[in-house]
Amino acid sequence: MSTDIDIFAIEPSVITRDLSGKSFFIYGGVKTGKTSNAVKFPKPFIIGFEKGWNMLSGVIGQPVNKWSEALKVKKQLLQDAEKVEKGEKPETTFKTVIVDTVTIAYAKCEEHILAKENVEYLDETESKRGYKAVKREFDDFFQEIVKAGYTLVAIAHDETRQVKVNGEKLDKTQPAIEKRGFEVLAGLVDVLAYAAIEEQEDGSNQMTLTMRGNQFLEAGTRNPYMSEKIPFTYDALLEDMKQAIDRQESEGAVVVNAPTMVYKDQSKTADFDTTVSKIRAIAVALNDQGLTDKYASVTNTHLGKGKLVRDCDASQIDLLSLILDDLNDIVEQEGIIVEE
Repeated sequence: MSTDIDIFAIEPSVITRDLSGKSFFIYGGVKTGKTSNAVKFPKPFIIGFEKGWNMLSGVIGQPVNKWSEALKVKKQLLQDAEKVEKGEKPETTFKTVIVDTVTIAYAKCEEHILAKENVEYLDETESKRGYKAVKREFDDFFQEIVKAGYTLVAIAHDETRQVKVNGEKLDKTQPAIEKRGFEVLAGLVDVLAYAAIEEQEDGSNQMTLTMRGNQFLEAGTRNPYMSEKIPFTYDALLEDMKQAIDRQESEGAVVVNAPTMVYKDQSKTADFDTTVSKIRAIAVALNDQGLTDKYASVTNTHLGKGKLVRDCDASQIDLLSLILDDLNDIVEQEGIIVEE
């Protein structure tokens, strides 16, 4: 019997009074404070599909142009969390992961699957399985970040779409992201909120954050005591979360007080022939050690079951780079010497 899981040793979940370990999907118009407030979360790191932090001082972020780059960033974040779990370091370097914007992230994820399937359109995949593959890949990306213990802040712009409610057509404000991407994030996050700039009675403008939606606006929160609308500042969001959790505590919930060079361009495209040559060298070394199953597991993950590296062309270099990256990890873990 496997001892990897012991349901009788699991400690009951508790609620932290701060924002650590929670997940947020914040969308809105331009210059509504989405990124500037997100970077006030504890120890933030931006996965920048859209580089919108040029005017923010001291922010650490990695501009991302391809989904393969996002996967490499995620891998490093998960490895850092694993070191903490193993007791190799006291805490992770970053506490909050900001994805800006998830609209572009989903588009890059789709491009990645198109390359993986070696087609131009998702409709060309067998039984249109490409659509499910994109959604699954997108979901896995965010699930793994959240499960590693990071606070997630997903950012998107807004758009108005026509929806039907009881047979009546209505204009509804919602995140500007493909439907399947929205379904992934809406099902994952603790707070889905709309950022806007609203004119006050004195004529001044104030950034606001709406956390409860209606038939005209997409918004919502898992905590029933969070406010419908607050001024959009990090401090206001923190205070509103605290008061909501205090009310949960009064009803018997277990609450604890404990929280859980800036830019380097890493977007250079690897050389196709060199990458394939290195993969082949590792394949030979793994075969010599009787570890062909590990090689097959990596290629199946990135190319699809039964597909081979030798069948790839230069347009799939990003997939091959990911394969090489994972194979190098295996070589290091197994202590194998590769002759190139």
